Amino acid sequence: MTHELVNSPLGAEALALRAGLISAVTLELPKLKMLSDNATLIRAINNDAQIKEIYGIVKDIQQIASVFVEITFNHVPRSFNGEADCLAKLSLYHSVSSVTNH
Repeated sequence: MTHELVNSPLGAEALALRAGLISAVTLELPKLKMLSDNATLIRAINNDAQIKEIYGIVKDIQQIASVFVEITFNHVPRSFNGEADCLAKLSLYHSVSSVTNH
């Protein structure tokens, strides 16, 4: 597993979404619905908005997304995204722990 330096919550969200897509490709899922409470990220992916900070990651996401038969990217309010937020924080904790324990 490679670790990328993240300078912002937006960058972290984009990297997490890209990692989720890569996992879905590995699992050979034909259809996927991606949800995020980060409206800026979802707009960038869906509308091809050019946000300098995450431009390359968004292009990666769009390219990876093209392999799915059906895929959607939707915004959900943060209050509906609690479980995903907990999983992301837990994943980050374990990633940091494994790096610092070596």
